[in-house]
Amino acid sequence: MRLKILVAHERLALGQAIGRVLAAQGFVAVTVTDTAAAEQAMRADMFAALVLDVALPGGKACHELIQLAKSELPAPIPAVVLVASVFRKTSYKRRPTQLYGADDYVEIHRLGDQLPGKLWHLLGGDPGAMPGLVEAEAVLSTIQDEGDQRLFEQRGRTLRLSELIVADLILYAGDRVLTATTQAEARALLAGDLEAARQLFRQINPVPLAPGVDPIGAAFDDMMRMFNLDPGEPS
Repeated sequence: MRLKILVAHERLALGQAIGRVLAAQGFVAVTVTDTAAAEQAMRADMFAALVLDVALPGGKACHELIQLAKSELPAPIPAVVLVASVFRKTSYKRRPTQLYGADDYVEIHRLGDQLPGKLWHLLGGDPGAMPGLVEAEAVLSTIQDEGDQRLFEQRGRTLRLSELIVADLILYAGDRVLTATTQAEARALLAGDLEAARQLFRQINPVPLAPGVDPIGAAFDDMMRMFNLDPGEPS
């Protein structure tokens, strides 16, 4: 019996492409595009794994969906793999150490060559026995090359772009976030990462912002509230 994987990604075309990649490796994929649909699917069916966009839109934060998947379902999902949100191969050099409670992660531009093997490994299979990768990398790279800039142009929304970038920042620097007791302390601990995030934001969205407007800082504070960090001065 082929293992069923829930793929939760905001971009339907990319989620469907991931599904085709997984189908070529012997999985069955179900694709959803927001947190409400992901929760509904998890409660209605059993899945061997969840492939989750770290910035999936909707009513639940990423870590809340993972908590639901891992510990609150009658039949918990044994493996959760996060997908980084922003397509930029050189943005980060470090391996994430805090994964919102997930089991592994994959860069969005490495889905074709890394995701199937990671899933087989987490589920106790033999990645070496997988079928060939077919045209997986070509399918996904085409969607990425043509899709990401258009996504941001179509949305033209500084809020959503800042959310995507900050979600990836937490994916890569979450270990330091966990040592903070206030939002202000978290900002201080991740000051360098936040400045790099602002630079990335300006590269993707070069439209000048009004003086004093900081979408990255605002998105970061919003996410810290999700992690139950209170405002305050660094201790």
